[in-house]
Amino acid sequence: MGNDLKWIVVSDIHFPRHDPRKVELFMKVMKYVKPDAIDLAGDIDDADSTSRWAEGTPASVVSIEDGGVRGTRDFLGELRNGNPDADIHFHDGNHGWTRHESYLEKRAPAMLDLITPDTLYQYKDKGIEWHRYNEPPVRRFGDMFVHHGESISKHAAESVRNDCLNFGVSLIRGHSHRQGIYNKTYDLTGKILEGYEIGHLTDESQMDYTTSHDWQAGFLVANVENGVRPFCQLIRIHDYTCYVNGKKFQA
Repeated sequence: MGNDLKWIVVSDIHFPRHDPRKVELFMKVMKYVKPDAIDLAGDIDDADSTSRWAEGTPASVVSIEDGGVRGTRDFLGELRNGNPDADIHFHDGNHGWTRHESYLEKRAPAMLDLITPDTLYQYKDKGIEWHRYNEPPVRRFGDMFVHHGESISKHAAESVRNDCLNFGVSLIRGHSHRQGIYNKTYDLTGKILEGYEIGHLTDESQMDYTTSHDWQAGFLVANVENGVRPFCQLIRIHDYTCYVNGKKFQA
């Protein structure tokens, strides 16, 4: 493979509303791929305890032992332990720290000096790089950027299409819980935009804020030619089964 790199991107696990078998399947693929780079594209922590649905209930609190916080922290530890040399980036989403920070700003602003993304998720001691949701997409390899995503459409690939055009970059993103690919070529300049919505690893039965789950489970793998040009592939999970490079994985 020479200087080619292996890259894997996952988003929207939503601990503790995740599907353990989907996460198990993802980890099996991770062990097989042995990625050089890993990106978590947001909503790893569901942050249900600081959502508007928890307001006024005993569950409304920011805690290091919250199920979503603990699940995310443990997941980061598994990723680092299994991939000690990988370049790992943790992108926040509209859930996660974004929710926790908004909660603290309204309820206990003085605590923002004590409660931070790192005190909750402890990513620094794992050598993981953190990115806020309200920042622009992050350039990762060549012209490919990563972000959780801003636009939401009920049609697959339309959300990433909107973000690609709004940001003017090729983009891998989550947020929609759908899978889709968008491409646009500009003849005069030779510029090509690529967009990927990569799916989710949730337990749909626990995501009760909607009754219509037009979602697709999965994630993305890529070979990065000479460490610069990513060749991306969406991996679809169906009945706890997926295929990567012709190899079958089941959970």
